[in-house]
Amino acid sequence: MSSRERVAAAVAFAGPDRVPFQYFVFPGAFWRHGQALVDLLNTHPDDFECRRFAMAPPPSRPLIGEHRDEWGSVWRQRSDYTVGEVIRPALASWDAWPSYVFPPPPAADVYEEMKTRWSNPGHAGYRLAACGNLFERMQWLRGTENLLVDIAEDRQELHELAERLVERGLDHVHECLEAGADCCAFSDDWGAQDRLLMHPDRWRQFFKPLYRRLFQPIRDAGRQVWFHTDGWTADIWDDLIQVGVTVLNPQHAIMPRDLILDRLAGRVCVRSDLDRQGVLPFGTPEEVRAHVADTIALFGRFHGGLILHGEVGPDVPLANVRALLEAYRDLGPYPLRWLAAR
Repeated sequence: MSSRERVAAAVAFAGPDRVPFQYFVFPGAFWRHGQALVDLLNTHPDDFECRRFAMAPPPSRPLIGEHRDEWGSVWRQRSDYTVGEVIRPALASWDAWPSYVFPPPPAADVYEEMKTRWSNPGHAGYRLAACGNLFERMQWLRGTENLLVDIAEDRQELHELAERLVERGLDHVHECLEAGADCCAFSDDWGAQDRLLMHPDRWRQFFKPLYRRLFQPIRDAGRQVWFHTDGWTADIWDDLIQVGVTVLNPQHAIMPRDLILDRLAGRVCVRSDLDRQGVLPFGTPEEVRAHVADTIALFGRFHGGLILHGEVGPDVPLANVRALLEAYRDLGPYPLRWLAAR
């Protein structure tokens, strides 16, 4: 089974030969561990880009300080681990809205490169297209506090901004589908540590229809919708599934197991978010392996339904990265005979 077939089978609960996995490695992890991390990752290729890793290049700009993005918002970054925060949003006042101009969309050669890469016979991985965000872009343009007030007041300008962002997003989705994407991936962090960032009813009134519009052409084309969302998001899992999400990446490690079993496991394919607040950076290799086993037992026992993933940041010891990858290799193959013996 190829990597592409394996991921497709996991998403469809159609019996992959093993649990597929995906890497997300922060540049700071390479800068900390050096060639040893590169060599380790290259012994365990994932099921997506299936690429060989190399040392992360030095940053194109100073990572500590301020910079202006292409949308006109000014960011402050105090660590090389995070992207920072917006301190001067481009639309701090709606007075700027009538004359505000979006940055140009991606150039045609971006999609041509995507198509060429995926059509290469040597590319055996799952074709995942990054399709951006909605709520987070609105935060970065307005500022978080301003945006939450806008939502509470139901500002007309907010509806206009959302409409323009959705239209831009749909154009990008169309190009990605034309290029051959198997799946379009979106990302919006909707949770704080212990609750949703707004009342679920307000989320359903304003954001749910917008996501439905973004996801509909993907599902109509027979492709998959991938949605990453950090924080406590259990209140909107049903809604996300209803509007077309087929791969959900929640921060499940912060939520109770009983709740996950009741509302999530076996209902939609989960891309795991192994515990990056505790186990990965601070646990032992044995605890990392046990955590992977628990995650497979929770989500992977439905003839699919799981894509393993754990973020590797600069705070994760190399021994824990090794334990993570070895657990993927040792515990992932189906049938899960080790699970029956637990």
